[in-house]
Amino acid sequence: MSLFPNELPALDCHAHIAPDVTAPQIDALNGAVVFAVSRTPAEASHALRRRDTTLVWGTGVHPAVPAALKAFTPQQFRTTLQQTCLIGEVGLDRRGSLELQRSVLTQILAAAHDEPVILSLHSSGRTGPLMDLLTSHPHPGIILHWFLGGPAERKQAINMGAYFSVNAAMPDEALATLPLQRLLPETDFPASRRATGATRPGAVAPLEQRLAELHATTPQMIRRRFWQNLRELTTRTQVLDRLPEPIANWALEA
Repeated sequence: MSLFPNELPALDCHAHIAPDVTAPQIDALNGAVVFAVSRTPAEASHALRRRDTTLVWGTGVHPAVPAALKAFTPQQFRTTLQQTCLIGEVGLDRRGSLELQRSVLTQILAAAHDEPVILSLHSSGRTGPLMDLLTSHPHPGIILHWFLGGPAERKQAINMGAYFSVNAAMPDEALATLPLQRLLPETDFPASRRATGATRPGAVAPLEQRLAELHATTPQMIRRRFWQNLRELTTRTQVLDRLPEPIANWALEA
């Protein structure tokens, strides 16, 4: 059952779901809307053949997966943008060559320029270099996934108009210092099940409760705020019309 009957469904803007997920497995998500990011071009190619009403599949090149970086080609990546409005997971990571990761991400940002897409960006251990790259390659659809940059980097990200996908593993200090009108929920399932406590994609109730306490409101209002934020982001990026119809309708109703 949904946490809030007759209300908006749970929203998860960054989770990993196998592209061969079955209908019963999707049903087990209890109606949650999930933005399913991919790690490699091969995974994305498989995922983008699907058509699901509550899942948005992304095209990704995870910076911490050497095989993904090696398999990346700008031409193939540009082709996937005709099939999806979500780029993710992409970014920079403390593991591996910064030069290679930066080269791949620069080409991804070039491909995304002027495209109606949103981008879920990884920055673990390299928030500074990521901010520098986004400053020189701006895009209105930036979502910073699990962002733990310092005060200066956080201010830089806010000023550039970025959104932030946050989860229950993040400290209260990080959650409280990000503008509520720029927040989107995530689980990062299954990579961080122990840290986030998420037993499945879409399990964002603990996050909603914590944010409600931090902002002196209710979990229901936090969920509605998430959907309003998604509407604002997808409207300004011209992504709203590319979402599955039920998801677009929920965003509009929020």
